[in-house]
Amino acid sequence: MTTALLFEKDRVDEIDDWPRSQPRIGRSAILWIDLERPSEDELAGLVDALGLSQATARRLAGAERVPRLEDHREYLHVTVVGLTNAEDRTLVAVDCLVAPRWLVTVRDQPLELVDRFRERTEGSGAVGMLDGLGFLASLLEWALASYLDAFERLEQDLEELDAKAMSGRLASVDEVLPELVSMRREVGRLRRALVAHREVLLALTHPELEEMVSRESAERFTALRDRLEEALQASRDTRESIVGSFDVLLATTGQRTNEIMKVLTLASVLLLPGALVAGIMGMNFELGIFDTEAYFWVVLAVIAGIAGATLALARARRWI
Repeated sequence: MTTALLFEKDRVDEIDDWPRSQPRIGRSAILWIDLERPSEDELAGLVDALGLSQATARRLAGAERVPRLEDHREYLHVTVVGLTNAEDRTLVAVDCLVAPRWLVTVRDQPLELVDRFRERTEGSGAVGMLDGLGFLASLLEWALASYLDAFERLEQDLEELDAKAMSGRLASVDEVLPELVSMRREVGRLRRALVAHREVLLALTHPELEEMVSRESAERFTALRDRLEEALQASRDTRESIVGSFDVLLATTGQRTNEIMKVLTLASVLLLPGALVAGIMGMNFELGIFDTEAYFWVVLAVIAGIAGATLALARARRWI
C-alpha cells in the first residue's frame, strides 16, 4: 500500500498515482511518500521517479534492516527501528529517504508510530514549513516515544505482578518466574535496538552533512540524542524494576516458608508434651494407677490441657 501526502503551508492533499503525476513541490511544501509492504514494481517506480541510486534500491529490496545512515548527496538514506505498538513490541525497520523537500518511508508491516504520526500531521498543513530533515526528526521523536511507551507498559505489568505477590494471590513462584525472565529478555532486546540508533543520531548532527543539515535541524537531532539517552535510562530503570520484582517474589516466598515453618513448629510444640507424658506412662514398671481404668482418661485430659495451655500462650504472645 502506497500513500503520498503533499503538505503545503495551509493544506494537506493526498496524491493519487504520484509517480505519473508528480506534484510540483514549492518552497513551503513537502511530499511524504509512505510505502507499506511495497512490491518490486512499486520499488522500481520509486527508484525511477526520484532518481535513487542502485545502492539504495538494493538496500530497499534486501532483508537486512539495521539502524544505519548513508549520504547520497542529493538525499540521505536513514534506517530506523520502531515498535509495532506498546503491547506487541515487535521491532519493525523503517527506511527513510530524506531530501530537502520530500521524505519516503518504506516498511514491511504496519507500524503504529507511522500511522499515529500520519493521523497527527494530516490535520495540519503547517508541516509543509518543515524541510525533509525536520520532518524526519519529528518521525524519529515519535519512534523514541514508542520505546518509552513500551517501557511504561512493562512497568505497569510489573506493578500488577508485585501487587499480586504482596497480597498473597500467587499460587507459586513458578507461576510468574518465567514471565519475569521473559520481561528481562524483552528489556534487553529493546535496549540493544535503542543503542544501535546512537551512531545514526550522532551522524545527523555531524558537520560533514552540513549541505543538508541546517543549524535548526542539527539542534533538533541533538535534542533527539538526549531523548535517546532518556529512553535508555528508562530501559535501565525497567531492568532494575524487574530485579526488584524478583526480590519481592523471593521475600514473599520466604514469608510463605516462614508461615509453614511456624505451623509445623507449633504443631510440634503442641504434640511434644503429650508424647512425653505418653512415653513416661508407657515405661515398664508397675504402679497402682494402672489398675484404675479412669486414670487413662485423666492422662488424656492432662495432655489436652497442656496442648490447650500452650495454644493459649502462643495466642497471647501473638506468635500465631
